[in-house]
Formats: sequence, structure tokens, C-alpha cells
Amino acid sequence: MVDLGINVVVLRVKSNMLGEVWNIPVLGKTLEGWVASALNAPYKTIDASPVIDIADKLMSAVDRSKPVTVVLYCDTPLLTKGTVANAIEKLTAQKLDMLKLQRGCVFKTEYLFGAESLYIQEPSGSGEFEAVTDCEGLSRITDNIRRRILRYHAANGVKIFDFANTHIDCDVVISKGATVEPYNFIKGKTIIKSDAHIMPGNYIENCIIGRGARIDSSRLYDSLVGAGTRVGPFAYLRPNTVVGCDCRIGDFVELKNCVIGDGCKVSHLTYIGDAELGKDCNVGCGVVFANYDGKNKYRSVVGERVFIGSNANIVAPVTVADRAFIAAGSTITSGVPSQALAVARARQTIIPEWKGNMYAPPSGNPQPRAYELVSYSDGIIDGSASADNNNDRGNDGE
Repeated sequence: MVDLGINVVVLRVKSNMLGEVWNIPVLGKTLEGWVASALNAPYKTIDASPVIDIADKLMSAVDRSKPVTVVLYCDTPLLTKGTVANAIEKLTAQKLDMLKLQRGCVFKTEYLFGAESLYIQEPSGSGEFEAVTDCEGLSRITDNIRRRILRYHAANGVKIFDFANTHIDCDVVISKGATVEPYNFIKGKTIIKSDAHIMPGNYIENCIIGRGARIDSSRLYDSLVGAGTRVGPFAYLRPNTVVGCDCRIGDFVELKNCVIGDGCKVSHLTYIGDAELGKDCNVGCGVVFANYDGKNKYRSVVGERVFIGSNANIVAPVTVADRAFIAAGSTITSGVPSQALAVARARQTIIPEWKGNMYAPPSGNPQPRAYELVSYSDGIIDGSASADNNNDRGNDGE
């Protein structure tokens, strides 16, 4: 519940090395946002300087009717709710006018209006009050926040095997039973449902990953992946892509602004953009949905249980009806009726007594120089090293 009975002011400070500290993003929030998350109330900000009295600025920023005012610094993102709550409780219980924190303060609001001057503190705090003053400190504090996030998910039943090499933003939601392996960057407002398996080497941003889905070494942006679907390795899902349940999106497949129906297989080396595919379609290797004429984008619609052979081109706008079959190597520029076979390619022609490949090297050319592993080498060296030389090297070691 938000506490509306206190004033909260976050002081914006600058660093000679980092510039505007409050605006530095760390795992889904700015540093100012991390400080604000330790407060249970709305807050205001003030630009502060160590040589300028900020009493007047504070008085104009607070509501005098609220009995307690909390002043914190934007460069202390490790601060927790419990620390702030304990400081307010101590101020009230001991009837103090002001309680100084390592970096920040809590005071009765009336005390502020009686103070003649107030200058900000030097960034000398430690622990939760450690301040971000340079690049090394930023890295150290970022790692601390990252581990807090990982501990939170692990405590909720998410299997995370390597804390040192897993990066999850603060707003990511992961259900109990999901698995996140190392070398993953999970960003933004991503939602990962139970039993999903995020294998090594993914970048996932603002996506929904369905129950039991598996994502392998791929990049996903603003997309939805249905339950039981397998993506990757090396797939690229661009924004506004919806992949249904129990699909297979294989290696080097790129999807953009499209809908892939349940049970579809797009196994490898394919681009689908601005298109809709119905259920249980099979898209062969090297298929391209040509959606752009140099000026405008167009959309293609493919029905259910359609087979698209390898190296076919679907030139939008075009509609392929249910159960149609596109022959390999075809370029489809007009609609295909239901259950029809579409063949759109030149007829093969054989010209006898042709000169063959006139650019081939002469038949007498030697084979390319071989390379072989040599037992005393750490890697591959030129195979021209003779057996005698190898033996000599072995003798030197004796």
C-alpha cells in the first residue's frame, strides 16, 4: 500500500565521470528509479549541488501537512524499503527532529521550515548507501542489483544455474518451474511461463514465452511464443510476431510482424514478414516472403496445412488457400486455390555437347595443400612440416 503520509524527495546529483547519474539505466530502471523503489510513496526530485543551499528548493517541494520528510540521493540504488522504514520508525519513536542516514536524511517536516540552510552530503556511504561515483562503482552496484533479482527468482522456484552469467531485468516475470541457463539477457516486460526452458545464449526483450516452450541461442523482440514451441538455434523474432503452440522455428529463421499458426514448422533459412500462416503448415528451407516493393509493405495470407517447398518465393500480396502445395523453387505472384499444386518455374532444358564449365581449373592442377594436426602443436599447423621434422621436435623434448 502506498504511504501518502510522508514527503519523499530524491536529490539528483551529477558525477564528473558519469554525468547525469539519475538517468543511467540499470537492469530495467534508471538509478533514480531504483532509489524510488525503496520508498512506499510518490516522490519529487530536486537538482542538487554540493555548493548550493537546497533548503529553499526542499521547502517548495514538500507538503507541509505531511509530518515526515525523507530526502534520499539518486546515486544509492542499493537502498531497500526496510532501511527507509526503520529510519522513519526510529525518528517517530524517539521523537527526533532529524535523523541522518549515511547518505540522506529523515526529519520532521516542520524542522525543515526552521532550518537556515541545508547542503547535500558527500558520497561517502557504504553498504546500502554506497554511491555511484564512477564506472567501476556503477559496475559493482549493477552486479549487486543483478544478484538481488536472481535471488528473488530462485526463491520463487525458477531454476537458475549460473548467477555470474545470467542477466534479468527487474520487471521480468518468471513462473515457478521455468529454467534459465547461463548467458541469457532477459529484458523489459518479458513474461516466462512455467516449464519453459531458456537455453544458453538468448536475448529476449518484451516477450511472452509460453508454458513448456524452449528458446535456444536466439534473439526475440516484442513477440509471443506459444506453449510447447521450440525456437532456435539462431532464430530472429522481430517485433509483432506471434508464434502459436507446438511450432518449430529453426535455425536462421527470421520472422517479422507475422502470425504463425499452431503446429507450423519453419525449420531453417527462411524469412517470413508481414504474413499470416494457418495451422500445421510446413515451410521448407530457403523460403522468402517478399513483402516490399521498394516503397510499400504488403501482406500475404496462407491457409491451414499448406506445404511450401524449398526455395519458394511468396510475393505479396497473395493468398494461398488451405491444403495447397507450392512446388520447390516456385515464385508465387497470384493466389493459389485450396488443395491445388502451384508450380512457377522455368522448364529444365538440356543442351548436349556443351563445353562444360570453361572456368574450371585444368585437370592437372595439384590438390590444395593439406593441413594436418601435429602432436606437439596446440592447434593446426602447415602440413608441409615433414615427419622428420616432427621426430626432431620429439627428440628435443627427451
